Amino acid sequence: METKLDQYKGKEFELQALCDAARDLLLAAGIEPGDNRVSAYPDKRAVRYYQSLGLLNKPLRYDGRRAIYGLEHLFRATCIKLLQAEGHSLAQIQSVIPNARIEQLESALREALSLPPLPDTINKDPEPEDKVFITVELAPGVIVTLDPSQVETPDLILARIKAALKSGGNQ
Repeated sequence: METKLDQYKGKEFELQALCDAARDLLLAAGIEPGDNRVSAYPDKRAVRYYQSLGLLNKPLRYDGRRAIYGLEHLFRATCIKLLQAEGHSLAQIQSVIPNARIEQLESALREALSLPPLPDTINKDPEPEDKVFITVELAPGVIVTLDPSQVETPDLILARIKAALKSGGNQ
């Protein structure tokens, strides 16, 4: 069954079509114009403004003078408006949206549209990472454990600790 989001996958949009698609998704999510301080739907001017703030990437390309946008632009523009509808300022949104991956944006939109999560995100816990530590007993009762992913020169540090122990800690 094709969802509201699926109908836009694989498509490209001119600026007005991008605004129309975002409006369509926001209407489907039940977002209605609020108190007129912020528009409920993005328009051409808002999209350009979001680009100037770094909330939206530049268009995929230009066909002559027409900017062509993709699915990620649609998801970002729609998520910006969803967050604004929740009362978040653009300054707050700037700390989240530019770093969000497309999968995160889609997940947020699926939730707003009351769609089930994507199949490969259901109950998927990240695989535990096997960490390798260096553990050395330098003297009876003195055990040092180093994380080589956090320490650039574990051998040098261990050598310095051993030298300090031998000299009685006077180094």
